[in-house]
Amino acid sequence: MDKLRVGIIGVGWPGQRHIEGYQKNPNAQIVALSDVNTEAAEKVRAEYSVDGARIYGDYREMLESPDVDAVSICTPNFLHGPMAIDALDAGKHVLLEKPLAHNLEEGERIAAKAASSDRALMIAFNNRYRPDSRVLKEQIEAGVLGDIYYAKTGWLRGASIFFLRGWFTQRARSGGGPLIDLGVHMLDLALWFMGNPRPVSVSGSVYHKFTDFMRQTAGNEADVEDLATAFVKLDNGATIVLDASWVSHIEQGDLVYSQLFGTRGGARIDRGGGEDLKITTTAGADATRTTIVHSPKFTSWQAQQPGFQLYESFRAEVADFVDSIRNNRQPGATITHGLDVLRVLDAIYRSAETGREVDLRQSTAADATIQPGEAVAPS
Repeated sequence: MDKLRVGIIGVGWPGQRHIEGYQKNPNAQIVALSDVNTEAAEKVRAEYSVDGARIYGDYREMLESPDVDAVSICTPNFLHGPMAIDALDAGKHVLLEKPLAHNLEEGERIAAKAASSDRALMIAFNNRYRPDSRVLKEQIEAGVLGDIYYAKTGWLRGASIFFLRGWFTQRARSGGGPLIDLGVHMLDLALWFMGNPRPVSVSGSVYHKFTDFMRQTAGNEADVEDLATAFVKLDNGATIVLDASWVSHIEQGDLVYSQLFGTRGGARIDRGGGEDLKITTTAGADATRTTIVHSPKFTSWQAQQPGFQLYESFRAEVADFVDSIRNNRQPGATITHGLDVLRVLDAIYRSAETGREVDLRQSTAADATIQPGEAVAPS
């Protein structure tokens, strides 16, 4: 097939990362940019030298164009549902920024539409595509860790670096605070490392200890949590502990981690104040039994450049999306994965409100009626 012709909806920070990813892909071409702020879109077009891209102030006009095969949706959470559904209705393939939607009802609407469409829909969980994540996943699939039965993961931000404003702090438009902004990444990453078992129950708590501070800093109303924590049980008997915060008194500006406990070995990725991957196994017996720690290092010239892990994650994410369309296969992060993550996030908020564990088995069992096919039609 010819190059995949792509339109970007939303030209903020995520949209610019998607632009960079497509520009590094020889099988894709950016032909359109859409943003309600057309002046911003024009600046981005010039900055990234996307000279042939047409600018649209209304994304629906972009979707009407026969010159667009696929779109990246990089807009605020509350717009994901209508935009993804409109794009699928228009016959476009969709790369949708996380989270799937700002609430479960919208996420299920997208899933139902995806089930009736022959277009690809991929959720943009870029942390799966970081080089350290991919190296660890290769080791997991090689059996180095054995069966992973427990994971601790989180993304905590220090109290001094809170900077968000606008829709981010308004639950009606964001769906939540750090849990849906940062925790969504770490939950997906843990599930992916563990082989994507299905969540069956959730217990969670959320905290609003810094609401006044967030309101003063954001300059607008803030009604989302500043910290969330949860315990998630999976259908294979494994469990996950998840933490996420925008404001917390920790030493680091960002504490980002995934720790895995397996029957043959363990692993931990730390990001924030440096990036570190350690894989731990044991050898010997009795008095000679010892712990062996492996610390894979990226030594290429590219790996020495600032932001290597982050920017490579977007390049590889886009590459997976483009390749899935060209080769008529499901992309890496499917609607099932996005919906599982969104159900857990929703259950954490519900558990926090009721003080009770939330059972997810009935909703996940019903997925058989809404799952899309195993392949997508080539454009």
